[in-house]
Amino acid sequence: MRVRAYAKLNLALDILGVRPDGMHELDMLMQNISLADVLSIKCANRVAVRCDSMVVDANNTVRRAAKLFFQSLGIHAGAEIVIEKHIPSQAGLGGGSSDAAATLVALNHLYEAGLDICTLRELGVQIGADVPFFIGGGCMRARGIGEELRKLSNRCAFHYLLVKPQRGVSTAAAYGKFDACAKRGAVDVEAAGRALEKGDCAAYFKAAGNVLQAPGAEICPAVSAILSKCKDRGADFAMMTGSGSCVFAVFQEESVREYAYQKFVKEYPFCKRAENMEMGIEVL
Repeated sequence: MRVRAYAKLNLALDILGVRPDGMHELDMLMQNISLADVLSIKCANRVAVRCDSMVVDANNTVRRAAKLFFQSLGIHAGAEIVIEKHIPSQAGLGGGSSDAAATLVALNHLYEAGLDICTLRELGVQIGADVPFFIGGGCMRARGIGEELRKLSNRCAFHYLLVKPQRGVSTAAAYGKFDACAKRGAVDVEAAGRALEKGDCAAYFKAAGNVLQAPGAEICPAVSAILSKCKDRGADFAMMTGSGSCVFAVFQEESVREYAYQKFVKEYPFCKRAENMEMGIEVL
């Protein structure tokens, strides 16, 4: 079985505080996009995972998801999984979480386990806070640590350009830098969500924001340079996604995006075009 594991953008991200368990209380708008990893999965008698011809370590999200699936169902079996990576790491695009979600969905199909979406999400959150979003996907408002999900209709037909510098930003480093800041911004996630549902691009651009952008740019100064270039090259809006370091630029005209793409692709190691997707996982 082959499955596509689609990346995500944070179209808005606010941090409301820190919970007693040390996790951050979040309020986010998440959107799947057409950039995707591809996983090939087949039944086996043990769990074996390879990524771009390399064996992964025990902390890999796909390996952890597969182990959790078999342990939770009491199935004495396994799977051979090969990951074809297209989503870069330390980018804020959710590649590891998406791959874990794809693993759970695929194994549910392969072993005819009959788990519903709620059960799959309960398993997914044990791997990572973003994993439940990808099991369903599309556009959602995510709260809590990311597991409290409400479906939204994104009626803004955005054309994205994704640009990531060589250096990444670890999630832990970005949140640590945010916690150390004396001043913390706030994002009107509610207004940004309403704008998406109305298809009001201008209102979305006005309301959207990411409180991790400043910490991410402090860790990786190239983020600020990319944001500035996006505006100079005709983007209607540009923002860092998640904890970075990938920046997404929004274009309402494909021709303008193409102009910007031809500039950026010569300067940065990762530059991709992308569109909105209505799913997080696709079984091929």
